Amino acid sequence: MQVHGSLILSALFISFIADARPAVEALATTGPEAFVVADAPPVVSTGGNSGVDYRVDCNNTFFPSGPVTSVQLDGSGSYDPDGTPVTFYWRNECKFGYFDDPSSATPVYHVDMTNACSRECWAVLRVSSGGVTTAKGFQIFVDDVTPPALSIPSDYFGIWGDSTDVATTGSAYATDNCDPAPSLTFADVVIPATGPGQPELYLQRTWLVRDCKQMERSAVQTIRLLASTGGPGSTANLDFDPQQCPNQFPLALTGTVEVYLLGAASFRAEKVIPGSVRLWIREAPGTFIVPSSMMLHDVGSITATNYGECNSTTHDGRRDLNLRFDRLNLATQFDLGRFAGQTIEVMVTGNMATSMKLFATRDFITVQ
Repeated sequence: MQVHGSLILSALFISFIADARPAVEALATTGPEAFVVADAPPVVSTGGNSGVDYRVDCNNTFFPSGPVTSVQLDGSGSYDPDGTPVTFYWRNECKFGYFDDPSSATPVYHVDMTNACSRECWAVLRVSSGGVTTAKGFQIFVDDVTPPALSIPSDYFGIWGDSTDVATTGSAYATDNCDPAPSLTFADVVIPATGPGQPELYLQRTWLVRDCKQMERSAVQTIRLLASTGGPGSTANLDFDPQQCPNQFPLALTGTVEVYLLGAASFRAEKVIPGSVRLWIREAPGTFIVPSSMMLHDVGSITATNYGECNSTTHDGRRDLNLRFDRLNLATQFDLGRFAGQTIEVMVTGNMATSMKLFATRDFITVQ
């Protein structure tokens, strides 16, 4: 009877297991463990512009907290294959950088560039969804790849004796996207005069800026000083209009204006080389005008001791050089209308037949 009872119990247990298997299998496919297995991990996209990494040019802002480059990151391409929302957490491994909002999909990473022209840092983006997190490491590289910017002063036109120091002729200004204080230097080269009536001192000032990555930019400023070379026979005296003192230039008048180089023991007007004569104004150093005609005769004598002072109409027996210019041409070429009501400086230059000495002399006119 015991054996028979055992057989009955075994048959009942086997039957219970068979009946319960569908329920157990259903629990295995629908219980909490099944969700963990079925939920695919999030896919991380760092949004880098060089594979997963970021490589950017230095773009420092220097105020108010010193040189800082900002790098825009973009993890918005990350997603969960099941379509469930994802959250973000950015973390960096560097002491010199920080995220403005490490939980944003698109934070800005700020890099302290103090005493540096390049930086690199490891960072990690962690994307989570449904209790599952995927992490991806990447690097952020900041490097200065842009040469500095250079702004130089305008070309300078002066008179012999004027200083060519930077304080007089102007200084360049340089900036760099990474270096807060790029090196700024200049070098001068003297260019020989190219012909009669040209400036005696002709400097090419080359400005050079160099940043901390040794990238350079340069530009040339021209400095010209009109003057006599000195010595006997080359000192002239200009009287823009001997019939007036001070000299007036009414813009409404037409015809010609007579400009004179007064002869003296130190300046023989008949020795001037006709084709070398030029009339300039200080405010337009790139423009000059040649006289329409020239004539030698005695019109007055030198009594002025400084430029702009009046001379005498008393004849002194020396020949003076009369230079004739068309008024309309002067007003147009020099754009004198912009100086209406102002007193401006005019200059006549040329060369003497003796040793090709350069002379330069000046006077003042009031434009009306």
